[in-house]
Amino acid sequence: MMENNNSQVATSAVRSDEDEISLLDILIVLGKYKGMIIGVTFVAALMAIGYSLNLPNIYTAATRILPPQQSQSSASALLSQLGGLAGMAGGSLGIKNPNDLYVSMLKSRTVMEAVAKRFDLKKVYEQETMTDTLKALDGNAAISSGKDGVITVEVDDKDPQLAAALSNAFIDELSKLMQANSLTDASQKRVFFEQQLRQVKDRLTDAELVLDKTPITSLEYLDAVRNLKYQEAVWEILAKQFEMAKLDEAKDFPLIQVLDKAVAPERKSKPKRSLIVILATFVAFFLAVIWAFVSEALSRSGADPVQAARIQELRRVFWWRG
Repeated sequence: MMENNNSQVATSAVRSDEDEISLLDILIVLGKYKGMIIGVTFVAALMAIGYSLNLPNIYTAATRILPPQQSQSSASALLSQLGGLAGMAGGSLGIKNPNDLYVSMLKSRTVMEAVAKRFDLKKVYEQETMTDTLKALDGNAAISSGKDGVITVEVDDKDPQLAAALSNAFIDELSKLMQANSLTDASQKRVFFEQQLRQVKDRLTDAELVLDKTPITSLEYLDAVRNLKYQEAVWEILAKQFEMAKLDEAKDFPLIQVLDKAVAPERKSKPKRSLIVILATFVAFFLAVIWAFVSEALSRSGADPVQAARIQELRRVFWWRG
């Protein structure tokens, strides 16, 4: 038992010595190459400082809007009040999620091209084609929708005034697009209901004539009455839909609520010069330390004939493949 304990103690002592020696080796290598490590780190820091100082200041302007809420139009609201048949007839009039719809409209080529032409961004961004200009604008603009339903339009630019103007222009062009689409949609609905009314009116007249010609005592009389009531119900629904469609066409389109209008930012948003310098310095220090240990390993291997032969063989293989 005593011998086993002594053996374990001796093994632990050897391991401790090995750990201590390994730590000392690390410190020795770092001390040996400290000049190179400090020099590389210092040069990298200076280069990062020079690079970051040459980067232009970028300003970010943001506009926050609350789009028209997902509500039913006048015709859709009326349909929901008239019962199941009317509700089924108006099912196709449902409105999609407004946030997804309006974000897509803001990112559409129609809106972005209108903004680009409005501020002559082809010249500002020094691009030869409109396609390249729109790519540059898309890279400088960030459009997102929050869980609270607020849509944010952020635009980056070297000029804070231009950044704010571009951000607000997105909302202006969205309003124009919404107005055009709203009027077109309302007009189409009115024309559709007007055509349907003409057809139902003809069927209603035919049903009235059939009822007048059908004897009250006959079995066909009940069918004629049911058909007449059905045509009257359809007429009533379509007539009210037609009136609501005319109101929708005449009234203004839903307005966008601008919660925060973009103003020229007073402080830059990027570049983060201090972060650039810190990261570059850290990476340079890390790479210099690795290079120090690689150099030390190669140096020690060169002193060992066996390791030197293996290194030469490795170099030969890589050179031959290259």
